Amino acid sequence: MKNKQVYFLLLFVFVLSFIGQTLAQTMPKDADPKLWQQALAIHKKAIIVDGHNDIPSPMYDEDFDLGTSSVGKFHKDGDPFHTDLSRFKQSGITGEFFSIYVSRTYAENGGSGAARRALDLIDATYREVEKYPNQLVMCRTANEIRKAKKQNKICALMGIEGGHAIEDSLFALRDFYRLGIRYMTLTHNNTNNWADAHRDEPRNNGLSDFGKEVVREMNRIGMLVDISHVSVKTMSDVLDVSTAPIIASHSNARGVADHTRNVPDDILKRIAKNGGVVMINFYPSFLDERTNNEENERSKRLKPQLDALKEKYKDNKEAYNQAERQLFAENPIYVPSYTRIVDHIDHIKKVAGIDYIGIGSDYDGVPFLPQGMDGMEDLVLVTYEMLRRGYSETDIRKVLGENFMRAFEQAEKVAKINSRKISGEGSLKKIK
Repeated sequence: MKNKQVYFLLLFVFVLSFIGQTLAQTMPKDADPKLWQQALAIHKKAIIVDGHNDIPSPMYDEDFDLGTSSVGKFHKDGDPFHTDLSRFKQSGITGEFFSIYVSRTYAENGGSGAARRALDLIDATYREVEKYPNQLVMCRTANEIRKAKKQNKICALMGIEGGHAIEDSLFALRDFYRLGIRYMTLTHNNTNNWADAHRDEPRNNGLSDFGKEVVREMNRIGMLVDISHVSVKTMSDVLDVSTAPIIASHSNARGVADHTRNVPDDILKRIAKNGGVVMINFYPSFLDERTNNEENERSKRLKPQLDALKEKYKDNKEAYNQAERQLFAENPIYVPSYTRIVDHIDHIKKVAGIDYIGIGSDYDGVPFLPQGMDGMEDLVLVTYEMLRRGYSETDIRKVLGENFMRAFEQAEKVAKINSRKISGEGSLKKIK
């Protein structure tokens, strides 16, 4: 009997050690070791869906290979990398939305090239999945995400960021769905021809008539409507029109940090009634007003020095990036702890309920992460902090992925995914 007890004790220690190795971040210095191991165990079991990762842009623009380490490396624009296959494995993520981000520059020249840019990033995503079939699998449905979890694979999902990518055509919208796009952020930071953005001049009073047609068509084909980046009026119009759950793929609570990228309380309550999900963004300037204010003030204060560095290193982008990082290091700003992420989760839980919260990191789309986080390998810190604050395992698993899965499955039901006739029943409207 004693030998069996020793055996099982050693086995338990080995399992905990294995979990700690596969979810490889260092335990915070002040962490409760028992809670930390519990967090690792929950994190390993859970289906985790991250609503937004901008890694496709460097995959295409910089020929970045997910199979190579990104630790300590920087994008061409100078921001640090957060993503690679090893870090994916450490993160515990089951489903990752690869962001098909289309810059506003493609809209500012009349929309020319926007759809082509989206196609290039979609192809880059497919190529990475094809290159690493033992680790990655392309997913289009909630059921495929659950299947990938059982296979211990990472689901690559795709969402378009910037509705100008469809070039004002529902034909293009349907074609993107056929290619695997499962959500579309209606705007980026720019107002387009049919939807107003959060920090641009409104032109459509929220959604135009065509914008409402876009939402209806997205409902019909089973593509989630994403309200990150849009104006409050656009958020409200979407909720008036949508018959399927909507998402905010990478946004926070305005009641905690008053930023236009965040969702006001009245909209949070309406999202709950709609059955949607707000997926928390990790960017410190969206998490905390102090960081946002200090970051903006620093940019203004250092502009002459930055302009001088740009001139000095106009032919050496890498040298400029290094000099910029050094200048910022010499002029630090307040950066909140990763615990601030859970402050937003707490708030949305209070206002809307635990069933309407998710994770939308914005990895590889932000210049820095909260204190304590270096990349996707540190995602378990969010699980630990929720556990430390008394969240149950059931509620933690809801936030990590089950809430999104429920909304995704409901959107599939609304679309009647097994019986609809996409082209035959679809609207033929477009803006000419």
